Amino acid sequence: MADWRENLFSKRADLSIKIMNQRWPTTELFVDAIMSKLNEFGIAKGRALDLCCGNGRVSIHLAKKGWRTVGVDFSKEYLTDALEKTKSHGVADVCKFIHGDVRELSKLLTGIEVFDFVVSAWTSIGYTTISDDASIFRQAREVSRKGAILMILDTMHAGRALNPTPGNTFMDLGDMVMLERQSYDPLTSRIENLWSFYQKDGRDLKFVDDLEYRIHVYSASELTEVLSTTGWRVEEVIGSLVTKRPFSTQTGMNIVARAI
Repeated sequence: MADWRENLFSKRADLSIKIMNQRWPTTELFVDAIMSKLNEFGIAKGRALDLCCGNGRVSIHLAKKGWRTVGVDFSKEYLTDALEKTKSHGVADVCKFIHGDVRELSKLLTGIEVFDFVVSAWTSIGYTTISDDASIFRQAREVSRKGAILMILDTMHAGRALNPTPGNTFMDLGDMVMLERQSYDPLTSRIENLWSFYQKDGRDLKFVDDLEYRIHVYSASELTEVLSTTGWRVEEVIGSLVTKRPFSTQTGMNIVARAI
């Protein structure tokens, strides 16, 4: 993988985990919304596959709702943290985490039973090429039963990227502050993002490190086309799964698809 990905997911995973941990307090509500949507398709419990699972927040909360989950991620550091969290949440026996490149999904999941639900949360696509993403979704279909549901959730999209938050934004991480700067190139549909971390020292801030990432952001029609060629039929595009806000340039993108 390119250096920026090694830095983001491995060398400075201690910093990127701080960003992920900011989402943990709202994850139970998020997973409740997932469960509600699955119930609309007649799926209450089963086996779930969490693509690019990070430190396990979706997998673990699904497991707490009765699901058996498998999470796959490139970062050993993220998965070490996820395993510790399974113990504190009491779901170590029903959560499995696999280290590896999600582009080799079929190989990583050899011998594992088929899935009823596949989830890709928080812009976990677009990190390499469109053909790579297509391959990932095709492999996910191969390890899923007919009628299984795929959800691509809380994902940045091209329309939203054209309406970014003006200027820089920041996030309070407790002992640190993160300053975020983002740019978007509509000709390539790629976002470049820079996270700058500063350690709090009384009333002062001391620079720690920069993390960057560059991703392709899809339009709804583009991602629908990718899914249609890989064994999935898009059933719905939603702005927010939690609030049920309609999809627009002001929302994230949440896609619900069925295995055909």
